[in-house]
Amino acid sequence: MNPRITAIGSGKGGTGKTLIAVSLAHAFAHQNERVLLCDADLGLSNASVHLGLKEGGDLSGLLAGKTTLKNAIVNVPCGPRHGFDLLAAPPGAGTFANAGEAAALTLIAVLEGAHHYDRVLIDLGAGVDAAVMSFAARADETLLVLTPDPASLTDAYAFTKLMLRRTGARAPQVLVNMALNGTEGRRIADTLLAAARSFLGVVPDYIGFIPYDARVPDAVRRQSPLLSAYPQTPASLAIDSVARKLHGAINLPLPAIGPR
Repeated sequence: MNPRITAIGSGKGGTGKTLIAVSLAHAFAHQNERVLLCDADLGLSNASVHLGLKEGGDLSGLLAGKTTLKNAIVNVPCGPRHGFDLLAAPPGAGTFANAGEAAALTLIAVLEGAHHYDRVLIDLGAGVDAAVMSFAARADETLLVLTPDPASLTDAYAFTKLMLRRTGARAPQVLVNMALNGTEGRRIADTLLAAARSFLGVVPDYIGFIPYDARVPDAVRRQSPLLSAYPQTPASLAIDSVARKLHGAINLPLPAIGPR
């Protein structure tokens, strides 16, 4: 069985995408999934910084064919019985700043063959370049993170349009972050969904919202996983709810994704 590959993108920076990716990895691990989190921001990797780790694995060696996936990952403990694995480039090094689509496709092939995992989470880089959209199109499901910022909405529409162009039929699932409440989250999502319906002929699924939560920036400053630092804070509970929805669908037939 191949792992379920879940990509997390945003179209722009500043949406909280990496914190969501790290937190979802934590939440899936607590659902007893065997999880690999891959920081695929090939130019500006920072998942290990969020987790307070000195290093996040050897993505450089993996892409160069000098090591195996098993030897390229580091384990991230997140409880007495649960944890997940991380694969990332060195933070702040800009090692793969000029990596193109070929490097992305090489990495995708490795991740698709990671049979000892139930799920591979891919934290995509910001933007909509060819490498980012290759990951998004090849994933089994793609979460598109947007915020109430109008620029985020515009970029999310561009992400959706380019993903449809790549897959032929499949749109991302929409996740609104930093909403004041459920009403605002639904309103932001509906704006994107209406535009996609009118101009692209599809209606993406709205998977939920994560509320603005003052505990989130505190966890980031402390370089501590949100679900460990503040497990009962509203943002943690919302992320856990999203993870439970996705976990419940892990054994369901995957949607058609069109040509790759």
